[in-house]
Amino acid sequence: MMKNRKYLTKGLAGVLAAGMIAGGALTAFAAENDTLTVTYAKDSRYVLSIPKTVTLSETVSVAAEPITLTESNVATGKKVAVTVASGISGGKVTLTDSADAANKITSTVSLIAGGEAIEDNAVVAEFTANALTADEGTGTLHFAALGTVGAGNYTGQIVFTSSVVDSTN
Repeated sequence: MMKNRKYLTKGLAGVLAAGMIAGGALTAFAAENDTLTVTYAKDSRYVLSIPKTVTLSETVSVAAEPITLTESNVATGKKVAVTVASGISGGKVTLTDSADAANKITSTVSLIAGGEAIEDNAVVAEFTANALTADEGTGTLHFAALGTVGAGNYTGQIVFTSSVVDSTN
């Protein structure tokens, strides 16, 4: 019996040694999720500066202060576009007398002094590459002289909209 035990012990030792050798030669397999993806996203951000008022003249054209950005952080391949949303019709802004709503005057609006009237929903400024001044469109509205106007307090309003768009647009 001692002899059998001796062979049994040697046999078990051999199997264990073979298992350890074979185990050391095994290839390690990667788990399905062995990669860490690290991400961060930040939306484009800008601060638009639009002049609050401009006083027109009967005799000379007047330019408003330019539309600018005071901050800009837009994604690569994007630009900020500023368009006229309302207040210009047929290339003109209409001002109404505060004392008599039937009493109205108009001024032609253009992007350059003495230039062609802008379209009703015109792009008036575009800012690319995080520029703070317009690099397309001028960002400055020019108002033609009013001509002779009756006494009164006239006001009108132009509303703008801005958005981040693809720079290929």
